[in-house]
Amino acid sequence: MQQPPNPFVRDPEPPGEAPAWMAQYGPALRAYFRKKAGAAEAEDLVQDVFVAMQARGGVEDIEHVGRYLFRVAANVLARRAGADRLKPTDDLSGLEALIDELSPERALIAKDTLERLIASLRTLPPRAAQAFILHRFEEMSYGEIAAHMGLSVRSVESHIKRTLDRVLAQMGAAQ
Repeated sequence: MQQPPNPFVRDPEPPGEAPAWMAQYGPALRAYFRKKAGAAEAEDLVQDVFVAMQARGGVEDIEHVGRYLFRVAANVLARRAGADRLKPTDDLSGLEALIDELSPERALIAKDTLERLIASLRTLPPRAAQAFILHRFEEMSYGEIAAHMGLSVRSVESHIKRTLDRVLAQMGAAQ
């Protein structure tokens, strides 16, 4: 039986295609989730990790794929735990707000906002955009980003602050 990869050892060659890294890291992720959330949830959680990685565009630019995937896995668990804490209520007054949130107009506004954000991020220096994306969308801490990108925490802070200022200015000007 093949040993699952050690997520803390630098990968010799990160797998480029989704099926390859799913095959390589799937068993270790399943074991991790079985231990943390139980066997019944493990497969769904593994799929959530792979969906997040597909949405990210793969792992080609990640130096330590195993570590990164397990960080995403921890984020998936945290989000799931947060969702489980939400208690259903007998108060149905929030349904009208939900219907409004699901309206085609709101979906169009959200799509437009996301397109403007992406366009704004494309105008940034690559390292600044990467630091911003890792912090805001991958929920990595400044220290984790610094280690991942080979920068100081101070540099990461600076990149994210300047990026946020620039994106907010561009998004505000586009309205």
